Amino acid sequence: MELQSLIYLFVGISFTIYFGLALWTKSTSTKDFYIAKNSFTPISNGVSIAVDFISAVTFVALAGTISYIGFDGSAYIMGFTGGFVLLTLLIVPYLRKFGKFHLSEFIEARYYSRFARNITILIIIIVSFIYISAQMKGIGIVFSRIFQIDKEIALVVAIFVAFLYSLLGGIRQVTYTQIAQYIIILFAFITPIIFLCLEFTNGFLPHLALFSKTTFAFDTGIKVIPEGTFLLHVLDSSLEDFGFSYTKALGLLDIFTISLSLMLGVATLPHILVKFISTPSVNDSRKSAFWALIFIAIIYTTLSPLAALSKLNNIKHTQNVEYEAFINDEIKFQNDSPNNGKWLQTWQDIGEIKYIEKNNDGKIQINNSNSNELFINPDIQTLVNPEIANLPNWTIALILAGALAAALSTMTGLILITTNSILLLFVEKEIAYNSTKFKILSKLFLLIIISLATFFTIPYYSIIKTITISFTILAGTLFPIIVLGIFNKNITKEGAIVGLLTSLIFMLVYIIYFCFINNDINSSDEYLFGITPIGIGIIGAVLNFIVAIIVSKFTPKVPDDVILLIDNLRSPSINQKESL
Repeated sequence: MELQSLIYLFVGISFTIYFGLALWTKSTSTKDFYIAKNSFTPISNGVSIAVDFISAVTFVALAGTISYIGFDGSAYIMGFTGGFVLLTLLIVPYLRKFGKFHLSEFIEARYYSRFARNITILIIIIVSFIYISAQMKGIGIVFSRIFQIDKEIALVVAIFVAFLYSLLGGIRQVTYTQIAQYIIILFAFITPIIFLCLEFTNGFLPHLALFSKTTFAFDTGIKVIPEGTFLLHVLDSSLEDFGFSYTKALGLLDIFTISLSLMLGVATLPHILVKFISTPSVNDSRKSAFWALIFIAIIYTTLSPLAALSKLNNIKHTQNVEYEAFINDEIKFQNDSPNNGKWLQTWQDIGEIKYIEKNNDGKIQINNSNSNELFINPDIQTLVNPEIANLPNWTIALILAGALAAALSTMTGLILITTNSILLLFVEKEIAYNSTKFKILSKLFLLIIISLATFFTIPYYSIIKTITISFTILAGTLFPIIVLGIFNKNITKEGAIVGLLTSLIFMLVYIIYFCFINNDINSSDEYLFGITPIGIGIIGAVLNFIVAIIVSKFTPKVPDDVILLIDNLRSPSINQKESL
């Protein structure tokens, strides 16, 4: 079947499954739209958590980013995975035992302050808004390829689809559809990597690709690397030939601060934490975390191999080929197999790939200098891999369907938590959940949030860097206050509020200045300690910890009922069935 028809077919089938499941499991009440009523087993909840965690960032952008920046990309893998471990061990058991739906309710109870609660809600809204904007960029890229339209038009289509999907999907429906989405994501993500492994290595398991050897002599255009060479050596040697410093870190401090900021931010992701309320007990929450780790690991352990294979895939199929003949599918390898290049023209028309002829030889040249002629947006590398490698058309259609599944699943949970946070600022939850006013306002806020987030852009920031900004804000604000609230009985409401405001104001000023006002910096000389905006969360967290502890020493003591609450949270009675 022709490629475009297959794309429509695969995407159409996947949407039919999602909307069918959403209608079949439709919420019976507005409250059920936002809370899943403890109705899921640890395995199903683990799948749902894994899909939320993977998102469009992992599926679309992460491997491409690692492929593009090399060693520095390890900061993202360490940050995301390490953060989930922190979340499951340090945060989840205690917040699940507390048993409330919204993170702000824990802050209000622990710090006996409605003002602290409102600050928390504001932070969640800011963070979720930035997170949604990154997801919408991913959806826009996928729609632009599916329909072969300009990205701006694709974003308008994305608004409509995201709004419709969010209307049908409450927390309950989302969990059911995410089980189907994980299956699609898994097959869509892994299948092209298996094909690449078979093409480049003597194995087929993506998770072991980095330890495999090549099955052919790899011609870089500068030298021929013999058959049987380890894949990592081929990668390193090839990139050195083209001037890339792929295995050399650009800044150890950046890697450290970005990794740590991501860890602390991931540990307090509100749309992930709410999923643990869907389990009957604290013990089931821990089981959900265990299963989620397994489902996440299946995907995440393929990211580094995919990044390496992507780089080699680009070199093999595009380096030193004649551009005009390539885009007209007239190029063949020495063994007479085709090296089709129509994909290059397609993605150029969309605006995600740029080819600029610089030496007038009519051939594509890839290197790490000013003479580089081909730039592939790292955000699309995973999506374009099957087309570059001339894989079967169904793999191209499958990966687009998988990317759409990854983006929509996470975005729905984010929109729900953001809408609920906004409404909590205006009306009491008990009234809101059962009122017509709540239903009308929630739909209005859904549309406003999606529309504004779609066209929000941080200049020069990719999807992965945009989403890291949201994590770094969480790292500096909510993580310290939650940890102190659980493990330190002496932190008062005054200490928590001043600590939150200090870190929030500091980070917002820093991010706004260096991302929007003075964003033409080519070196880190003007950064505080050389720390980029995406890694500033660790400094915000240190400020938060210090200020909260110091202020608490000079303010009235924590009330006795709050002390009892903390003692109850930290007691080992994990098998009881806590109700919402």
